[in-house]
Amino acid sequence: MRAKRTAAARSQAIHAIAVGGLAGVFAYQGVVPKLWKFDDGDVATWQGIGLPAQRTSEVVRALGVVESAFAVVTLARSKKRWPFVMALATMPAIVVGAAITDRSILTKPFNPAPLAVAVACLAGVALATQPEGG
Repeated sequence: MRAKRTAAARSQAIHAIAVGGLAGVFAYQGVVPKLWKFDDGDVATWQGIGLPAQRTSEVVRALGVVESAFAVVTLARSKKRWPFVMALATMPAIVVGAAITDRSILTKPFNPAPLAVAVACLAGVALATQPEGG
């Protein structure tokens, strides 16, 4: 009986760490390069797919709000599956989108590919350790 409680507590702790890490990544990526300080890479990516320069700042800010809100929702709905499924599903699209606009971005340090892998791993761990009934 004690072993089951220990395993359940371990799973809860792992789940909480994965959820916190995932929310932290989305909060940081939403606030720092999109709301607080515009990152040239984000701006260039959107201009690379044909977005007019005058609209780029609006789109980047809107995405920052969405990512920041998703961080809050991930924490608030951590007992549900959908935030983690959504995070897993969007990561390949982000990498493909970045590669389409500028392939060289994938050869730079801290590029979208390893970030997407890390986010997908955190989302997968959160799903795998989710309590029953979520």
